[in-house]
Amino acid sequence: METIIMTVGTSLRTNKDDTLPPEKKRPWHNKPKSLDQSLIDNIESAIAWMKATDLELISAETKTFYHLNLREKDEIILLYSATKSGEECAKILKLFFTELGQEDVTIKQIPEVNYEIDVNGSILEKMANLLAELIKNAKGNVTLAATGGFKAQSMIMALSGNIYQVPVCYIHEQYKSLIYLPFLSSDGKVSYGNYKAELPHSTRDRKDIFNLQEGKKHHRPKTWKKAEKILSQIPWIEKVYYDENAFSAPYNGIKKSNYKTKDICHTIWLHLYEDQNNRIGVSIETTGYNEKHLEEAMRELRERLGHLF
Repeated sequence: METIIMTVGTSLRTNKDDTLPPEKKRPWHNKPKSLDQSLIDNIESAIAWMKATDLELISAETKTFYHLNLREKDEIILLYSATKSGEECAKILKLFFTELGQEDVTIKQIPEVNYEIDVNGSILEKMANLLAELIKNAKGNVTLAATGGFKAQSMIMALSGNIYQVPVCYIHEQYKSLIYLPFLSSDGKVSYGNYKAELPHSTRDRKDIFNLQEGKKHHRPKTWKKAEKILSQIPWIEKVYYDENAFSAPYNGIKKSNYKTKDICHTIWLHLYEDQNNRIGVSIETTGYNEKHLEEAMRELRERLGHLF
Protein backbone atom coordinates (compact mmCIF):
# COMPACT_ATOMS: atom_id res chain seq x y z
CA MET A 1 0.00 0.00 0.00
CA GLU A 2 1.16 3.53 -0.82
CA THR A 3 0.75 6.71 1.22
CA ILE A 4 1.10 9.91 -0.79
CA ILE A 5 1.51 13.12 1.23
CA MET A 6 0.87 15.91 -1.26
CA THR A 7 1.13 19.67 -0.89
CA VAL A 8 -1.76 21.61 -2.43
CA GLY A 9 -1.39 24.95 -4.19
CA THR A 10 -3.95 27.07 -6.00
CA SER A 11 -3.37 26.04 -9.63
CA LEU A 12 -6.87 24.52 -9.68
CA ARG A 13 -8.15 28.11 -9.33
CA THR A 14 -5.53 29.94 -11.39
CA ASN A 15 -4.35 27.81 -14.35
CA LYS A 16 -5.08 29.80 -17.52
CA ASP A 17 -6.07 26.93 -19.86
CA ASP A 18 -4.21 28.60 -22.72
CA THR A 19 -4.35 25.41 -24.83
CA LEU A 20 -8.11 24.97 -24.41
CA PRO A 21 -10.86 26.59 -26.50
CA PRO A 22 -13.08 29.08 -24.59
CA GLU A 23 -15.94 26.60 -24.12
CA LYS A 24 -13.60 24.08 -22.45
CA LYS A 25 -11.83 26.40 -20.04
CA ARG A 26 -12.55 26.07 -16.30
CA PRO A 27 -15.92 27.71 -15.58
CA TRP A 28 -14.38 30.23 -13.15
CA HIS A 29 -11.45 31.32 -15.35
CA ASN A 30 -12.77 34.90 -15.83
CA LYS A 31 -13.70 35.55 -12.20
CA PRO A 32 -11.52 37.89 -10.08
CA LYS A 33 -9.21 35.94 -7.79
CA SER A 34 -8.39 36.67 -4.16
CA LEU A 35 -6.47 34.42 -1.76
CA ASP A 36 -8.89 35.14 1.09
CA GLN A 37 -12.10 34.50 -0.85
CA SER A 38 -13.76 31.43 -2.34
CA LEU A 39 -13.82 31.39 -6.11
CA ILE A 40 -15.55 28.15 -7.15
CA ASP A 41 -19.16 28.56 -6.07
CA ASN A 42 -20.63 25.61 -7.99
CA ILE A 43 -18.89 22.44 -6.82
CA GLU A 44 -20.93 20.12 -9.04
CA SER A 45 -20.02 22.16 -12.11
CA ALA A 46 -16.35 22.13 -11.07
CA ILE A 47 -16.27 18.35 -10.65
CA ALA A 48 -18.06 17.87 -13.99
CA TRP A 49 -15.48 20.08 -15.72
CA MET A 50 -12.61 18.21 -14.04
CA LYS A 51 -14.01 14.84 -15.13
CA ALA A 52 -14.15 16.05 -18.73
CA THR A 53 -10.61 17.49 -18.74
CA ASP A 54 -7.18 15.91 -19.09
CA LEU A 55 -5.69 15.31 -15.62
CA GLU A 56 -2.45 16.95 -16.72
CA LEU A 57 -4.28 20.22 -17.45
CA ILE A 58 -6.44 20.55 -14.33
CA SER A 59 -3.87 21.31 -11.64
CA ALA A 60 -0.40 20.48 -10.31
CA GLU A 61 -1.97 17.93 -7.95
CA THR A 62 -4.00 16.06 -10.60
CA LYS A 63 -0.95 15.99 -12.87
CA THR A 64 1.09 14.40 -10.07
CA PHE A 65 -1.75 11.98 -9.29
CA TYR A 66 -1.84 10.89 -12.94
CA HIS A 67 1.89 10.13 -13.01
CA LEU A 68 1.86 8.28 -9.68
CA ASN A 69 -0.61 5.72 -11.07
CA LEU A 70 -2.12 4.91 -7.68
CA ARG A 71 -4.49 2.12 -6.79
CA GLU A 72 -7.92 2.74 -5.24
CA LYS A 73 -6.91 1.66 -1.73
CA ASP A 74 -3.78 3.83 -1.53
CA GLU A 75 -3.81 6.61 1.04
CA ILE A 76 -3.69 10.24 -0.14
CA ILE A 77 -3.13 13.09 2.34
CA LEU A 78 -3.58 16.61 0.93
CA LEU A 79 -1.80 19.40 2.82
CA TYR A 80 -3.12 22.93 2.26
CA SER A 81 -2.11 26.39 3.43
CA ALA A 82 -4.16 28.37 5.95
CA THR A 83 -5.96 30.39 3.28
CA LYS A 84 -9.48 30.20 1.89
CA SER A 85 -8.02 29.53 -1.55
CA GLY A 86 -5.85 26.65 -0.31
CA GLU A 87 -8.72 25.10 1.64
CA GLU A 88 -11.09 25.45 -1.33
CA CYS A 89 -8.67 23.66 -3.66
CA ALA A 90 -7.98 20.87 -1.16
CA LYS A 91 -11.67 20.20 -0.55
CA ILE A 92 -12.51 20.06 -4.25
CA LEU A 93 -9.50 17.86 -5.02
CA LYS A 94 -10.58 15.47 -2.27
CA LEU A 95 -14.05 15.22 -3.81
CA PHE A 96 -12.58 14.74 -7.28
CA PHE A 97 -10.11 12.00 -6.28
CA THR A 98 -12.94 10.25 -4.46
CA GLU A 99 -15.07 10.48 -7.61
CA LEU A 100 -12.22 8.81 -9.50
CA GLY A 101 -12.42 5.86 -7.12
CA GLN A 102 -9.82 6.65 -4.46
CA GLU A 103 -11.05 5.22 -1.18
CA ASP A 104 -8.80 6.97 1.34
CA VAL A 105 -8.35 10.73 0.82
CA THR A 106 -7.95 13.17 3.71
CA ILE A 107 -7.07 16.86 3.91
CA LYS A 108 -5.00 18.60 6.57
CA GLN A 109 -4.19 22.26 7.10
CA ILE A 110 -0.54 23.21 7.48
CA PRO A 111 -0.57 25.25 10.72
CA GLU A 112 -0.37 29.00 10.11
CA VAL A 113 1.24 28.66 6.68
CA ASN A 114 -0.23 31.24 4.30
CA TYR A 115 0.74 33.62 1.51
CA GLU A 116 0.20 36.85 3.40
CA ILE A 117 2.89 36.73 6.07
CA ASP A 118 6.64 36.41 6.12
CA VAL A 119 7.58 32.76 6.34
CA ASN A 120 9.64 32.37 9.49
CA GLY A 121 11.37 29.50 11.22
CA SER A 122 8.63 28.73 13.74
CA ILE A 123 5.96 28.29 11.05
CA LEU A 124 8.16 26.06 8.90
CA GLU A 125 9.04 24.10 12.03
CA LYS A 126 5.33 23.39 12.54
CA MET A 127 5.06 22.05 9.03
CA ALA A 128 8.13 19.86 9.59
CA ASN A 129 6.57 18.52 12.81
CA LEU A 130 3.32 17.79 10.98
CA LEU A 131 5.18 15.87 8.27
CA ALA A 132 7.07 13.87 10.90
CA GLU A 133 3.77 12.88 12.51
CA LEU A 134 2.15 11.97 9.18
CA ILE A 135 5.14 9.89 8.08
CA LYS A 136 5.18 8.05 11.40
CA ASN A 137 1.45 7.23 11.26
CA ALA A 138 1.19 6.51 7.52
CA LYS A 139 -0.74 3.42 6.47
CA GLY A 140 1.60 2.53 3.62
CA ASN A 141 4.98 3.22 2.02
CA VAL A 142 5.35 7.01 2.06
CA THR A 143 6.11 9.29 -0.87
CA LEU A 144 6.13 13.07 -0.47
CA ALA A 145 4.70 14.79 -3.56
CA ALA A 146 5.83 18.42 -3.74
CA THR A 147 4.55 19.67 -7.12
CA GLY A 148 1.77 21.82 -5.65
CA GLY A 149 2.07 24.58 -3.08
CA PHE A 150 4.62 27.36 -2.71
CA LYS A 151 8.40 27.15 -2.51
CA ALA A 152 8.74 27.15 1.28
CA GLN A 153 6.52 24.06 1.45
CA SER A 154 8.60 22.31 -1.20
CA MET A 155 11.78 23.07 0.73
CA ILE A 156 10.39 21.54 3.93
CA MET A 157 9.14 18.50 1.99
CA ALA A 158 12.62 17.99 0.53
CA LEU A 159 14.37 18.38 3.89
CA SER A 160 11.91 16.07 5.67
CA GLY A 161 12.28 13.45 2.95
CA ASN A 162 16.04 13.57 3.33
CA ILE A 163 15.93 13.31 7.13
CA TYR A 164 13.47 10.41 7.21
CA GLN A 165 14.81 8.78 4.01
CA VAL A 166 11.41 9.06 2.37
CA PRO A 167 11.25 9.63 -1.41
CA VAL A 168 10.24 13.11 -2.59
CA CYS A 169 8.88 13.65 -6.09
CA TYR A 170 7.56 16.48 -8.24
CA ILE A 171 6.52 17.01 -11.85
CA HIS A 172 9.21 18.55 -14.06
CA GLU A 173 7.47 21.02 -16.38
CA GLN A 174 9.96 20.77 -19.25
CA TYR A 175 10.12 16.97 -19.41
CA LYS A 176 6.51 16.39 -18.28
CA SER A 177 7.80 13.65 -16.02
CA LEU A 178 7.88 12.59 -12.40
CA ILE A 179 11.25 13.48 -10.87
CA TYR A 180 12.57 11.95 -7.65
CA LEU A 181 15.05 13.93 -5.56
CA PRO A 182 18.29 12.23 -4.51
CA PHE A 183 19.28 11.94 -0.86
CA LEU A 184 22.17 13.99 0.51
CA SER A 185 24.45 12.77 3.30
CA SER A 186 25.86 15.07 5.98
CA ASP A 187 29.08 15.37 3.94
CA GLY A 188 27.18 16.37 0.80
CA LYS A 189 27.37 13.07 -1.09
CA VAL A 190 24.44 12.17 -3.32
CA SER A 191 22.72 8.79 -3.09
CA TYR A 192 19.62 7.23 -4.60
CA GLY A 193 17.62 5.20 -2.10
CA ASN A 194 15.74 3.20 -4.68
CA TYR A 195 13.07 0.90 -3.35
CA LYS A 196 13.81 -2.79 -3.95
CA ALA A 197 10.76 -4.82 -4.96
CA GLU A 198 10.55 -8.31 -3.53
CA LEU A 199 9.68 -10.32 -6.63
CA PRO A 200 11.05 -13.67 -7.82
CA HIS A 201 14.24 -13.23 -9.84
CA SER A 202 14.21 -13.96 -13.55
CA THR A 203 16.50 -16.72 -14.80
CA ARG A 204 17.14 -14.89 -18.08
CA ASP A 205 20.54 -13.43 -18.85
CA ARG A 206 20.17 -9.65 -18.55
CA LYS A 207 21.43 -9.05 -22.09
CA ASP A 208 18.62 -11.27 -23.44
CA ILE A 209 15.65 -9.41 -21.94
CA PHE A 210 15.44 -6.74 -24.68
CA ASN A 211 13.61 -7.23 -27.96
CA LEU A 212 12.95 -3.82 -29.49
CA GLN A 213 12.25 -4.99 -33.05
CA GLU A 214 14.67 -2.74 -34.89
CA GLY A 215 12.44 -2.66 -37.98
CA LYS A 216 9.70 -0.73 -36.17
CA LYS A 217 9.24 2.89 -37.19
CA HIS A 218 10.16 4.70 -34.00
CA HIS A 219 12.99 6.97 -32.94
CA ARG A 220 14.28 6.52 -29.46
CA PRO A 221 14.48 9.56 -27.17
CA LYS A 222 17.80 10.54 -25.62
CA THR A 223 16.74 9.04 -22.30
CA TRP A 224 16.41 5.52 -23.69
CA LYS A 225 20.06 4.52 -23.12
CA LYS A 226 19.81 5.46 -19.43
CA ALA A 227 16.46 3.71 -19.12
CA GLU A 228 17.84 0.59 -20.80
CA LYS A 229 20.67 0.46 -18.28
CA ILE A 230 18.24 0.87 -15.37
CA LEU A 231 15.94 -1.87 -16.65
CA SER A 232 18.84 -4.27 -17.24
CA GLN A 233 19.78 -3.97 -13.56
CA ILE A 234 16.36 -5.00 -12.23
CA PRO A 235 16.40 -8.76 -11.56
CA TRP A 236 12.65 -9.37 -11.73
CA ILE A 237 12.23 -8.10 -15.28
CA GLU A 238 11.65 -10.97 -17.67
CA LYS A 239 11.29 -9.17 -21.03
CA VAL A 240 11.24 -5.67 -22.53
CA TYR A 241 9.79 -5.17 -26.01
CA TYR A 242 8.39 -2.43 -28.22
CA ASP A 243 4.63 -2.00 -27.78
CA GLU A 244 2.53 0.84 -29.23
CA ASN A 245 -0.05 0.26 -26.48
CA ALA A 246 2.49 1.70 -24.04
CA PHE A 247 1.95 5.17 -25.53
CA SER A 248 -1.18 5.30 -23.36
CA ALA A 249 1.07 5.66 -20.29
CA PRO A 250 1.94 9.21 -19.13
CA TYR A 251 4.82 10.98 -20.86
CA ASN A 252 8.02 9.60 -19.32
CA GLY A 253 5.96 7.45 -16.99
CA ILE A 254 4.59 3.99 -16.37
CA LYS A 255 1.17 2.39 -16.29
CA LYS A 256 -0.21 -1.05 -15.48
CA SER A 257 -0.71 -2.94 -18.74
CA ASN A 258 -4.10 -4.33 -19.71
CA TYR A 259 -2.44 -7.65 -20.43
CA LYS A 260 -0.56 -10.34 -18.53
CA THR A 261 2.08 -12.78 -19.74
CA LYS A 262 1.30 -16.34 -20.79
CA ASP A 263 2.37 -17.33 -17.26
CA ILE A 264 -0.21 -14.88 -15.80
CA CYS A 265 2.46 -12.48 -14.60
CA HIS A 266 2.05 -8.71 -14.56
CA THR A 267 3.18 -6.44 -17.38
CA ILE A 268 3.90 -2.71 -17.08
CA TRP A 269 3.93 -0.11 -19.85
CA LEU A 270 6.68 2.52 -20.10
CA HIS A 271 6.39 5.59 -22.35
CA LEU A 272 9.54 7.66 -22.86
CA TYR A 273 8.86 10.94 -24.65
CA GLU A 274 11.10 13.68 -26.03
CA ASP A 275 8.80 14.92 -28.80
CA GLN A 276 6.39 13.37 -31.30
CA ASN A 277 9.29 12.22 -33.47
CA ASN A 278 11.42 10.86 -30.65
CA ARG A 279 9.56 8.56 -28.29
CA ILE A 280 9.31 4.92 -27.45
CA GLY A 281 6.72 2.70 -25.78
CA VAL A 282 7.69 -0.65 -24.30
CA SER A 283 6.05 -3.46 -22.39
CA ILE A 284 7.96 -4.70 -19.35
CA GLU A 285 7.13 -8.28 -18.43
CA THR A 286 7.74 -9.05 -14.76
CA THR A 287 7.96 -12.19 -12.68
CA GLY A 288 5.26 -10.84 -10.36
CA TYR A 289 2.01 -12.78 -10.17
CA ASN A 290 -0.01 -11.15 -7.36
CA GLU A 291 -1.18 -7.65 -6.41
CA LYS A 292 1.60 -7.10 -3.89
CA HIS A 293 4.17 -7.93 -6.55
CA LEU A 294 2.57 -5.42 -8.92
CA GLU A 295 2.53 -2.68 -6.29
CA GLU A 296 6.18 -3.22 -5.44
CA ALA A 297 7.26 -3.42 -9.08
CA MET A 298 5.44 -0.18 -9.93
CA ARG A 299 7.03 1.61 -7.00
CA GLU A 300 10.57 0.49 -7.83
CA LEU A 301 10.20 1.40 -11.50
CA ARG A 302 8.66 4.77 -10.68
CA GLU A 303 11.50 5.70 -8.33
CA ARG A 304 14.32 4.42 -10.52
CA LEU A 305 13.01 6.05 -13.67
CA GLY A 306 12.40 9.24 -11.67
CA HIS A 307 16.17 9.77 -11.69
CA LEU A 308 16.43 9.79 -15.50
CA PHE A 309 16.22 13.56 -15.89
